[in-house]
Amino acid sequence: MRFFCIVICLLGMTFSAMATVDLEQTMKNMALQYKQTRDIQQSADLVPILDELIILTQQALEAKFADDKATQYTTGLHKVLTELKAAKSAAEQDDLPQAKQHLQQVDALRKEYHKLRKVSFWQILFG
Repeated sequence: MRFFCIVICLLGMTFSAMATVDLEQTMKNMALQYKQTRDIQQSADLVPILDELIILTQQALEAKFADDKATQYTTGLHKVLTELKAAKSAAEQDDLPQAKQHLQQVDALRKEYHKLRKVSFWQILFG
C-alpha cells in the first residue's frame, strides 16, 4: 500500500512537471515563426507556419501568469489566436494580403500586451 502511494505521488509530480509551460521559450519560438511570415510570397507557404503559431499560442495559454495580470494576458492571447485563425483561413483561400493584414494585427497585439509586462520606474518607487 505504501509503495502504491509513492508511485501515485511520483506520477502526479511527473505529470505536473510535464504540464508546466516554459512561457519565455514559447514566446521566443512564436517570434521566430512570426518573422518567417514576413518573407512569405505564397499563401500555401504561410499555412504551416500559421499552424505552428496557433499551436504555440495554445501552449502559451496553458502557462501560469501573475495573478494581477493573468486575465489581461489570457485575453490578449485569445485575441492573437483569433487573428491567427483568421489569417490561416485567408491563406487557405489564397488571400495573401488579407492574411498579412491579420498578421499585422497580431503584431499590434504583441506590442500592446508587451507594454503590460514592463514595469515603469515610477511604479517600482511608488507602487
